[in-house]
Amino acid sequence: MLEELLAALDDDQRAAVTAPLSNVLCIANAGSGKTRVLVHRIAYWILKGQPEDSFLMLTFTNKAANEMMGRIKNLLGKEQVKITGGTFHSVAVRLLRRYGGAVGLRHNFQILDSTDAAGLIGVCREKVCADFDLSRKEFPPKEKIASFYSYCRNCSITLEERNEQISEFSEGTLRLIADTLVPDYEAWKKKMNAVDFDDLLIYFDELLGNKSILRMIHNDFPNVFVDEYQDINSLQNSIIHKLAQGVNHLTVVGDEAQCIYGFRGSEVEFIQRFQDDYGNAGVFPIRNNYRSTDGVVDLALSVINQSPDYADKKKVMLANKHGAVRPELFVLNDDDSQVRHIYAEIERTHKSGTPYSEMAILFRTGFLAKKVEAELTARGIPVCMNCGISFYERAHIHTLLDYLKLLANPGNEIAFWGLFETVDGIGSKTAKKMFEAFDKGGCDFDKLSELKGPKRAVSSMTSLISAILEGRYQRDIVDRIDVFMNTYYKYAMMRLFKEDYEKRMGDIKILKKAVEPFEHVEDFLENITLSAVEDTGQGDRVLVTTVHKAKGLEWDKVILPYMNDGVYPHYKCEEREEERRLLYVAITRARESLTLMSVQWSPFLPREGHGELSPFLEKADIEARYTEPEEYRQPQWAGFSDKEYRRPQWGGF
Repeated sequence: MLEELLAALDDDQRAAVTAPLSNVLCIANAGSGKTRVLVHRIAYWILKGQPEDSFLMLTFTNKAANEMMGRIKNLLGKEQVKITGGTFHSVAVRLLRRYGGAVGLRHNFQILDSTDAAGLIGVCREKVCADFDLSRKEFPPKEKIASFYSYCRNCSITLEERNEQISEFSEGTLRLIADTLVPDYEAWKKKMNAVDFDDLLIYFDELLGNKSILRMIHNDFPNVFVDEYQDINSLQNSIIHKLAQGVNHLTVVGDEAQCIYGFRGSEVEFIQRFQDDYGNAGVFPIRNNYRSTDGVVDLALSVINQSPDYADKKKVMLANKHGAVRPELFVLNDDDSQVRHIYAEIERTHKSGTPYSEMAILFRTGFLAKKVEAELTARGIPVCMNCGISFYERAHIHTLLDYLKLLANPGNEIAFWGLFETVDGIGSKTAKKMFEAFDKGGCDFDKLSELKGPKRAVSSMTSLISAILEGRYQRDIVDRIDVFMNTYYKYAMMRLFKEDYEKRMGDIKILKKAVEPFEHVEDFLENITLSAVEDTGQGDRVLVTTVHKAKGLEWDKVILPYMNDGVYPHYKCEEREEERRLLYVAITRARESLTLMSVQWSPFLPREGHGELSPFLEKADIEARYTEPEEYRQPQWAGFSDKEYRRPQWGGF
């Protein structure tokens, strides 16, 4: 069986898989079989006699963890394996449920998703504004505060240190956030027996600082494997150090050229200094690229090897596919010219036999996609837009989750607020007062009908309370959703979302399908809360998304618009070389065909709209065409609408 396992690998992969159980770094190029190396190495050492339950596998998405588990089972010919694996956050939950008392956590703590956490910060923000008589318009929005605080915690730096780096807040505002808002936020969570995403890693790291517990975890998991190592932040780096401390059976897989999440705290230095941090570690390059054609690989290398990081030693990536057509760069007049060209590329590619599902348009920032999506949809191109918030963060879905959360835990204050604020006539202040009354009554559902609300809210409030009272007796999650929809929510949705009611009702069907595998609502809620990435739901449609969301995915045809300076690199970027890596990631999503476009003028561009070509492409292995093909200027294109797309505020990802 070992021979069969190794026969499926190339020389680079085989060397990494069979390396001794010691500290090992696999530098795996894009499309080189990174996952194959990781799962084969685990299977190899299990076949060599290592106990299955001695392996701990840390990933960044549940999807990746499930895929790896499935592949390991296939390699071993088993239906079940005893490997412990999952995202950093899900593994943290598993260990904190068991050992959390050592760091002051009760085992039944609830987990706040990002929307809930931002909502709670919003409550604390309102209190600060009221207590200090501040204008709510002038004080930073809850999302900005939440993002800033999260970054600091993941990077293990103070709010003051981060503010010195980017000058986000005035000194007075920072003091209010640091001295009042943050302590209030932490006190609220403690009162609610709740933790947010960042807490999970902070408590995990703290738990590993307990020597007796660390000893038990070392005994349980002497073999630690980490996927996408280039994406780790300071907190995750500390966790990995402690897990590997004194064990020296750490295997990590990653590619420094794909480190693109600096805005979330990842640092390329962690993978670059792996050998220094883990003495005498073996480093195994996985050089072959099996995904992309030689033209795509050549372009990617010509971009990334201009980086100072590769001044002494160039990156090597070996293409295994020959492409008949090399990547093309078109420099077009303006936004309308670019949209026409994108439409023509999609139509030509589709007529040649490529399904829409094998095409993607990748943008540096989501707002740049809006006009393209609108115009392609108007022209009959089936489009899947995935640039905004995730499925479970959508307002109509999150309300349904609030309903399930409240049924599971009547003391969930945030879920209560979210639900009652959907009632016509009830705002945030009223909802908070109502919960105070509910809390004084012991959070007893039978006393919900005693709550007082505004006169105009009585009818809807009665329906909502009926849905809660009836839903608590339903054991099946789908039945609970049906009760909520039929008793209250579908009528509320008609009022709240009348413009796209049918589309949102379609999302409810998707949610009902997602809950089917779960017997207990608590398991479902924890699973989706810990899911960092979801499926795109592309279907047979052209996917329109951002490069950050496209990482880890691939298509036959990829289109990259706005190859302009100010976009690549983004004009507000903190780290120029990360922007180069982002373009490298974008290029390497393409299997067969890659088209890049830049515009010479656009209101979406900085610098008064004048478009210069991205400096990352000036020495790249690609030829630019500066003339718009004649066929794209025909009269039928006059139908493209000239809607007003006002230039938005730049910033964000």
